[in-house]
Amino acid sequence: MNSTLRALLPKLALIIGLLLHLVSNQPAWKGVQDAGHGRDFASYYYGVQVASLGDNPYEKRQLKARAQAEGTRKSVHPFFYPPPFLLAMQWTRALDLHGAYKLWFWVDALATLLAGLALWRMVPKESTWLIGAAVLAWASSIPNNHLMGQANLPVLAITLWGLVLSESETPKDWKPWAGGALVGLAAMLKMSPGLLVLWWLVQGRWRETLAACGTAVLLSLLSLPVVGLEHQIFFFTQVLPDFSDGGYGGLSVPIELFGNHSIANLWAQVWPGENALSASAKTATTATVGLLTLVLLGGTWRTPRGLHRWAAVSALLVLMVLTPVYAYEHHVVFALPAWFVLAAALQQRKLHWTWLLVLVPAFVVSSWPILQWKQMALAQGPVLRGLIQEGKTLALLIQLLSTGFLATRGSLEARRRRGLARAD
Repeated sequence: MNSTLRALLPKLALIIGLLLHLVSNQPAWKGVQDAGHGRDFASYYYGVQVASLGDNPYEKRQLKARAQAEGTRKSVHPFFYPPPFLLAMQWTRALDLHGAYKLWFWVDALATLLAGLALWRMVPKESTWLIGAAVLAWASSIPNNHLMGQANLPVLAITLWGLVLSESETPKDWKPWAGGALVGLAAMLKMSPGLLVLWWLVQGRWRETLAACGTAVLLSLLSLPVVGLEHQIFFFTQVLPDFSDGGYGGLSVPIELFGNHSIANLWAQVWPGENALSASAKTATTATVGLLTLVLLGGTWRTPRGLHRWAAVSALLVLMVLTPVYAYEHHVVFALPAWFVLAAALQQRKLHWTWLLVLVPAFVVSSWPILQWKQMALAQGPVLRGLIQEGKTLALLIQLLSTGFLATRGSLEARRRRGLARAD
C-alpha cells in the first residue's frame, strides 16, 4: 500500500497542479475577452494587414495608421519578428483583431501542452510529475503569455520538440534533420533560438546545423509573396541590427522599466540612456553577454548525451531570455525547462541537496506574478525596492549558473573518462 500510495502521489500532485493552472488562467481569459485592443498581439495582426497591402510591416507608423483606420487602437508596438512569422500568421486575415486575439489564447494554451509533452520526453518521469505540478500551478509567465497574446509558447514548443528529435537515442538518420528543421523554424519565428544552432555548429553537429539553416532560407523564400524582398532586406539590415541598443524598430519602452529581466537592464541602471542603451551600457552588455556565451559554449560543447546535455540546452534557453535588451515576464517561459532538468538532477543526486537553498527561493521569485511583485517593491524603501526589482533577473542568473554548472561538470567527467580509456 505504501509503495502504491508513493507512486500515486506525484500523479495526484500533477492533477492538482493542472486544476490550479486552469484556475490561474481564468483571469487571463477574462482579460482577453475584455481587451478589444489585442494587447501585444496587435503588432502581429497589423503586421499581417500592412504586409497584405504591399507596405512595410516594419514601419511602426504603418501599423498605427491601419489600427486607427479600423478604430481599434491609437498606437501599436512595432513589429520586429522575421518575415516568415507573418507567413505563419496569415490565418488572422480572415478575422477581426479581437477574434484573432481570442483564438490565439487557445493556440497558446495548446502550445503549453505540446511543450509539456516535450519536457516529459526530455527528463525522467518521477521528477517531472512534481515539478510539472509546481510549474503549472505557479509559473506566472504562462498566463502572462496568454494575456499579452505573445508568441513565446508556440516558439518554445517547436524548439523543444526539435531538441527532443535531435537528442533522441533511437538510431534513425532522419531525426537530426527533422530536429534541426524545427529549430530553424523556431528561429524564423523568433530569432533567439538561433543560439542553439550556434551551439550545434560548435559541436560539429552538421546535420542539425544544415537543416536549421536550410529551413531558414526556405522559409524566407516562401515568405516573399507575403513580405517582399525589399522589406525582408529592411528587416535584416535595419531592424535586426537595431536590437543591440534597444531600438527594436521604434519601441518606445524604457529599458529600465520595472519587469525587464535582461542583462542590458542591469547595466542600464548603472548608465541610463534615453529609450536606448547608452554607449557605456551597450559596451558592458555586449561584453557580459559575449563572455557568458563563450563560457557556456566552451564548457558544454562535449557534454555527453542525457541529463547533462539537457542541462546545457536549458542553460542556453535561459541565456536566450537574459541576452536581448528586453526580457519581460512572458519571455521567462524559455527558462521553464531548466526547472525540470534541475529537479531531475536533484532527484538523481547529480546536484547536492544544498542547491535547494538557492533554487527554491529562485523558483518562488520567478513564479511570482509581476504585478504583485511590483506592488511589493514599491512599498519598500529605495535600496530594498531596487533589490526586489531585479529579483527575477537574479533568479534567472541562478538558473543559468546551476544548469551551466551541471552541464560543465558532465562535460569534464566525460573528458576524464575518455582520458582514462585512452590510458588503458
